[in-house]
Amino acid sequence: MRKTAIIVAGGQGIRMQGTLPKQFLAICGEPVLFHTLRKFNHDSIRIILVMNEAWIDYWNDLIREFEFEVQHEVVAGGRSRAMSVLNGLNLTDDNSLVAVHDAVRPLVSETLIQELYNQALQHKAVIPVVPVKDSLRIIEGNTSKAVARENFRAVQTPQVFLTSLLKESFKMEGYENYTDEASLVEASGHPIHLVNGEESNIKITVPADLVFAEAMLMKR
Repeated sequence: MRKTAIIVAGGQGIRMQGTLPKQFLAICGEPVLFHTLRKFNHDSIRIILVMNEAWIDYWNDLIREFEFEVQHEVVAGGRSRAMSVLNGLNLTDDNSLVAVHDAVRPLVSETLIQELYNQALQHKAVIPVVPVKDSLRIIEGNTSKAVARENFRAVQTPQVFLTSLLKESFKMEGYENYTDEASLVEASGHPIHLVNGEESNIKITVPADLVFAEAMLMKR
């Protein structure tokens, strides 16, 4: 079955306290997004990059400057993450598997990517998760109480789906308010299969994450 990867690069990097979106910040001398796209650079995977339209010219300049080699298609994003994903999804074939991945998760392994595609052949909707390490409390009004962390998992990307299933889920009213595709698919009535993720598959959000990502890439 054909495979597609939609890489979502619409973030503005507000928590980085800078003007440059975090997907363009440098690790090991190259933009974060270069490292992410290379993880999906496989003959069997079609890469669709969804990007804020205001930054597409800047991205094309980076490609020329670095002579970036990974083949991909670029489509303008929408007003929300869900609308951006839909813009990419509209370019895909129903008879395929589609992975949706955060542009700022450059440490995902090729092994995990292939495992998720393989699991999606059987389960149609799969996501990588990792155990929660910290103690958790739930807020109830002005009070809080402890909850058992073993009952919770942190969700990562890529999230992989049968393309026709994901497209059908996007027909739901209010789809644009969902912040991840698994929640949307689940709300449409389809169960989500969990796959063990990777502790190193972090989402670069704050400056310290850049330091960690660079150290991991250099180690590899």
